[in-house]
Amino acid sequence: MKNTLYILTIVLIFGCQAKNSKTESLTYEINETKTATNENVVKSSIVTRTYLSDSTYLDYDFQTSLKNGFKLEYRVYKESNNPDTLQTIFLIKDTTDIMDLTGGSSYGLPHKNIGYIGADFDSSFVFVQSFGSGNPHEIQLIDKRTGKPLRKGAWVDANEENQILLYIENINESNERLKIFDIERNKETIVNDFQDCKCVQYAIGGLRDCVSIDTVTQQYIILISSYEDDKVEKKYNR
Repeated sequence: MKNTLYILTIVLIFGCQAKNSKTESLTYEINETKTATNENVVKSSIVTRTYLSDSTYLDYDFQTSLKNGFKLEYRVYKESNNPDTLQTIFLIKDTTDIMDLTGGSSYGLPHKNIGYIGADFDSSFVFVQSFGSGNPHEIQLIDKRTGKPLRKGAWVDANEENQILLYIENINESNERLKIFDIERNKETIVNDFQDCKCVQYAIGGLRDCVSIDTVTQQYIILISSYEDDKVEKKYNR
């Protein structure tokens, strides 16, 4: 029987910490299973990642700064077991890496596909990936301290000043839902008032292209949808 390979873990071992000159050694732990005898053999191999410091590689199309000392850092690198040049975006604080947000993509892929900042809140931010006209702008609301996603879905709108995110959950599924997430108050509201709007019926993107945040106060949030002579306005308590 042929051996079956399973990649179990990837361990990052950091070398030099200088910006754009550091090298990482990645240990790939592989479980090689011999089916006939049910014998397990664990092997490890080292993959070296070298970041490229040539400025011609490091032009990134979007802003990188975030509130409270956080930022994104665009990096281009090569790995010893891969002839391709790769690119990724790290969330960092000062000189400390918090999270690799993309996991690596082929160099040359448009930066809007790799990801960019959609909205910046006090303790979190919206990381957006866009994949062409008519497609949803996929988002993750990311905790700045940990790099972990708090919400996932499709972009609709945001109010940075009052820390409000309007997004669609379960994109491209029959049960997609429009939601208001009040980040400041950690309160989420499901919105069911716009499905029958004329705009939603005719726009290619449906809800995500038809609803926006109009007004935010300490007491309420107003959403609107407008298309030709059809205008809908709804108020929600905060």
